[in-house]
Amino acid sequence: SRIGISPGGIAEMFEGYPKPGRNPNDECTILANRKGFIKMALRHQIPVVPIYCFGSSKLLKRLQMPAVVERVSNLVRVSVCLFFGRWGLPIPFRSRLLYVVGEPILP
Repeated sequence: SRIGISPGGIAEMFEGYPKPGRNPNDECTILANRKGFIKMALRHQIPVVPIYCFGSSKLLKRLQMPAVVERVSNLVRVSVCLFFGRWGLPIPFRSRLLYVVGEPILP
């Protein structure tokens, strides 16, 4: 059996562009304090296959919100942000996606 885990989340939503100092072409991921899924894979002797999707940050745009909104979102674990796609709707923009799949990391 296999399981897929995507460790990204609310923090990554606020880390990328339009955050000051970020470029629209930047890709952001945060793994520093997110090692629980690795520990669980080791405990259960399950290989981890690293996968990353380049370009997904260009599918929707978001408005820069005050820093307090980011802190509240992380605190309550619910994303509070304004995003939009084509025609101002939540329909993704057309963008090429590049999926990179690494070799399995064995426990």
